[in-house]
Amino acid sequence: MRKVLIVLALLAVVSFASDPRLAVLGGDARLLVNDYLEMWAYPGIIGDYEFITGSSETAGSDSDGWFGIVDGLGGNAYGVTINHNNYSHEILFSPGGWGAILSMDFDKYPEEDETVKEMAVGLAWGTDVPFLADYSDLAFAAGFDKETRDLEDDEFCNSNMMFGASLRGHGDDFFNLFPIISAGFNSHTVDDYDDSSISTTTINFDFGAGRNKKVGDKTNLILGVFGALQSTSHSGDYAEGATPDAEMSIDLPRVSGGVEQEIGKWLVFRAGAVSTSTYYKSGDFNQFTHDFETNFGVGLHWDNFIMDATISEGFLHDGPYMVGGNDNGFMGSLAATYNF
Repeated sequence: MRKVLIVLALLAVVSFASDPRLAVLGGDARLLVNDYLEMWAYPGIIGDYEFITGSSETAGSDSDGWFGIVDGLGGNAYGVTINHNNYSHEILFSPGGWGAILSMDFDKYPEEDETVKEMAVGLAWGTDVPFLADYSDLAFAAGFDKETRDLEDDEFCNSNMMFGASLRGHGDDFFNLFPIISAGFNSHTVDDYDDSSISTTTINFDFGAGRNKKVGDKTNLILGVFGALQSTSHSGDYAEGATPDAEMSIDLPRVSGGVEQEIGKWLVFRAGAVSTSTYYKSGDFNQFTHDFETNFGVGLHWDNFIMDATISEGFLHDGPYMVGGNDNGFMGSLAATYNF
C-alpha cells in the first residue's frame, strides 16, 4: 500500500532518500539549507527556488525516480512533480510568505479474483514565524490513503490517516545551531472481509539541533543530533486476550549528516552517515540496539547545472566488476538539476 510520505517527511524519516545528495548526507531534509529539497520539509520556502530536475533510482527499480519543475510567474511560484514520493502528481504553489504542496495518487487494477483500488492524498503547508532565534520555518501536513479489495460482495479495507508538524529555528549564534522540533500522529485501520476491524495508533515526537555550515573554503558540514519517542497502541476486534501489547521506542541519540569536499572547480565528493541507538519495549520484552550506516557520493557542477550521484561502499573498496554483469555501484542513483 502506498503511504502518505509527505507527512512522514516532516518527521525526518528518509522518505526523500531517492535523491542522491540527501541520501548521502543523512537523509533528513530538515537539515538542508540552500537546497531545493528542503521545500518538502518546509513548503513555506517554495518561492526561494526555481529549478527543473530529474532523478533516477538504482537500475531496475520499479519507481525509477521522478521529475519536477518549479518556476515563477507573476510574483507567484508554481510547480509540479511526477512520480515523487510514490505519488503520481504533486502540485506546488507559493504566493510569497507561505507555500503549499498537494499530493495525489490513484490506482485500480485486477489481482487474481479481486479488484484492488488504491488512493492517496496529502497536503502540506508552511510559512515562517518570529519564533526560536531570528525566525523559524513552520510546517503542517495531513494525509489520507486507502486500499480496498473487492471480492464478490465482500470488501477488505486498509487505511491510514496522518498528521504532522515541524518547526526549524534560524539565526542562533550558539555554535550556529538551529533547533528542530517535529511531531506526528498516525491512525492505521484494517476492516476485514468478515466485518471485523482493528486499529493501530502511533504518535511520534522528536527534537534536536542541526548545523549546516561551511567550515572551510571548500568544505561543507551537515550535522543533526536528535532524541525521539514513538508510542504505538492497538485496539479493535482481536480475540479475547490477543490484543497486541503497546509498543514504545526511544532513539537517544540519532545522529545524521555528512561532509562535502570540493575538489577542483566542478567536482564535489561526499561522505555521510546515520547512527541510531534505540530502546524498544513491548509488554515484558525490551531491547537496546544500535544501527550505523555510511553513504558516499559525488556532485558535478557546471554553472547552474548540477549532477549528483551515489557511490556504493563496495565500489570504493573493490572497484567495478569487469566481468559477470553485476552492478558496480557507481552512480547507482542519479539526479540532474538545472537552477534558473
